[in-house]
Amino acid sequence: AIRARIPTSVVSRRITPVLTYSRRSIVIKATMAAEQEIVAVTQKLLNAIAANDLTTYKELCDPAMTCFEPESLGHLVEGIPFHKFFFDNLSPPPVNADKPHVLNTMAGAKVQLLGADGAVVAYTRLTQKMVGGAPITVRSEETRVWQKKGGKWVHVHFHKSVTQA
Repeated sequence: AIRARIPTSVVSRRITPVLTYSRRSIVIKATMAAEQEIVAVTQKLLNAIAANDLTTYKELCDPAMTCFEPESLGHLVEGIPFHKFFFDNLSPPPVNADKPHVLNTMAGAKVQLLGADGAVVAYTRLTQKMVGGAPITVRSEETRVWQKKGGKWVHVHFHKSVTQA
């Protein structure tokens, strides 16, 4: 049998694309996992708002969180106290409710990672609830900024615009 010796440079060229593809696959999978993590933590935040769960809300939000939202009448708001007012003054869901009191759906969520410790998620939020015995849906556009601190994602800023139907 005749054995041909393949030069090292040829072997390297053949192997390198496979390794590059493999590294790229790992990066893509890690990116997708981080994006899914951001969507999940954002949904957890929306669920806490819907459930009037201030404890979970505070766990997810930076104490110096900033925002622009319709309730702030165009002013930049900093900190939790502004938001706590709404938690304190809105009626909590019924204790024996077997269905969600308010349902929040993120439509068309788009996550942009800002390095390993930052992310922005933008989406249309559909909030379904009962008002005067009738179901209604409120639509808003939201952008939320998350920062990884101490190994966990913390909500540091958001912007909310309500769309009038």
